[in-house]
Amino acid sequence: MTREERCKLAIEKGFIYNPENGLIYNRYGKHTKPTSDGYISINIHFQKINYKLKGHQFAWYWVNKECVKEIDHINGIRTDNRILNLRSVTRNQNQWNRQTAKGYYWYKRDKKWKSKIYVNNKEINLGTYNTEEEARNAYLAAKQIYHVI
Repeated sequence: MTREERCKLAIEKGFIYNPENGLIYNRYGKHTKPTSDGYISINIHFQKINYKLKGHQFAWYWVNKECVKEIDHINGIRTDNRILNLRSVTRNQNQWNRQTAKGYYWYKRDKKWKSKIYVNNKEINLGTYNTEEEARNAYLAAKQIYHVI
C-alpha cells in the first residue's frame, strides 16, 4: 500500500489532524503518542493487516493533499507536527539540521583536526586545525553558509 493510500485510509478510518497544535486524533478523540523512535505514528488496521504511517507524513498530506519523500521538522523535535514546523526537503537537506556536527575528524597523518563539508555531493575542504574546537567551528560556520534551506 502506498503512502498516499495509507493517508487516505487513515482519513477514512476517522483520523483527524489539527494544524495549529500538530496533534493527530483517532476516531475516539484520543491523540496519538510517540513511538520508541520518537516520532508520532499512526496504526491503521485494514483487511487484517496493520499499516503504519508517520504522523508528519499524514499531517503534510492532510494540509497539502500530496505525499512527499522527505519532511523535515524545522525545530528538530520529532513530535512537533505543527504544519508551520514541517517542510518538504530532499534527503540530503534533511541531514543538514542534525544536532551533532559530523564535518570534522582527526587526521592521523598530519596529527591535526580536519574539517570538510559536502555541498551537492561534492566535498569542500575547510582546512586543518590544531584543536577539535577549531575544526568544529570551521564546519559550523560553513554549514551556516552552505546548508541554508
